[in-house]
Amino acid sequence: MKTKSDFDVLIVGGGLVGLTAALACAQAGFKIGVIDIAKPADQLDDTHDGRASAIATASFRMMRALGVADALVEGDNTHAGPINQILVSDGQAGEAPSPLNLFFDAAQIEEVNAGEPLGYMVENRRMRHALHIQTKNQKNITWIAPARVCHFQADASKTTLSFDDGRTLSASLLVAADGRNSFVRKLAGIGVTAWPCNQKAIVTTVEHELPHDGIAHELFLPSGPFAILPLTGNRASIVWTETPRAADAAMALDNDQFAAELARRFGDFLGKVWPIAPRWCYPLSFQHAKTYIGERLVLIGDAAHGIHPIAGQGFNLGLRDAAALAEILVQARAEGRDIGTEFTLDKFENWRKFDNTALTHACDVFNRLFSNNVGPLKHARRLGLATVDKLPPLREFFMKEASGQVGDLPPLLRGKSYERHHGAESSL
Repeated sequence: MKTKSDFDVLIVGGGLVGLTAALACAQAGFKIGVIDIAKPADQLDDTHDGRASAIATASFRMMRALGVADALVEGDNTHAGPINQILVSDGQAGEAPSPLNLFFDAAQIEEVNAGEPLGYMVENRRMRHALHIQTKNQKNITWIAPARVCHFQADASKTTLSFDDGRTLSASLLVAADGRNSFVRKLAGIGVTAWPCNQKAIVTTVEHELPHDGIAHELFLPSGPFAILPLTGNRASIVWTETPRAADAAMALDNDQFAAELARRFGDFLGKVWPIAPRWCYPLSFQHAKTYIGERLVLIGDAAHGIHPIAGQGFNLGLRDAAALAEILVQARAEGRDIGTEFTLDKFENWRKFDNTALTHACDVFNRLFSNNVGPLKHARRLGLATVDKLPPLREFFMKEASGQVGDLPPLLRGKSYERHHGAESSL
């Protein structure tokens, strides 16, 4: 006889991907516990994270289906800035970019995207607030925080977590969404393939004189990509990739000097540019778990794969993990299967591993190809950008990929809510 568990699913990690997975599974009727080392209120501090995320069209449909998109709206204003176009170019700091570039326009895939933009830019702090609002509104989600997991043990019917204060909780399935340095992954003995990118990313928000018109700019410089990503209003999120030494030097500049360095890379197409937020600096690396599953255990998000920000797809991969996991669990329940069995979890890994592997390695290769000043490579990549730009089928494929429209999409990524389509009840 199966022993009753406290929860269907326990998720370790109350970040963006962990909370999205919690909402997806809870909406499908599963009883969810979210475990985090920090108090929920601490994660809502605006200084917690300086980043913004590019959310692909399919991912934003998922946010609508989960009610998160509605929580991003305050009055007549939304915190989601549309990405209508993307300009990819190659150049040198202080010089005009090469005219051989690649230009994506949402209007070119209007039928596939149903008239939506290629994606949306949302500051992470805004996304955290929206996710917290929705988790509070979802009766199937229980916050267990602050709490520190020290051990877990799986058996034939459940997995049991032990906390440092002596408490224990059990569930049919444990989900690790606790980031690149996942403690749960280490406890499970799951190794990773990893190497440093020998780069750091400087992140800040700027205001500019002229409107950006929803155009995202990805300028490849010899030291790494420099991205100008359109936020709401006349604001942009900056992801400036540099060598570690240059990044540390840039972080040490005073505000006027830092603004001058930004302007040297921007040029004058947005008029005067000035930082309006603190700056953060993050070391970059490649990382991929050797397996996504263990005994009654699944890894999602950065716990499973750490990706270079070159294409802004890291968060989207995590959202796809969350959507696929919810659908796998719904299918298992519909077939009367235990949601934590190896058969069920194998289906998740088979669904997600290829997509994640292909994109993580592609981003690493693109970064190496573009982050140098080798003459022959520079000419070849500029010619490559221009060639793709002149081939509509190839350009359309890359736009569909950027907007998350490629591959076998779970219902949530097609904008289908489990509340409407499944009406599921908790399996407990």
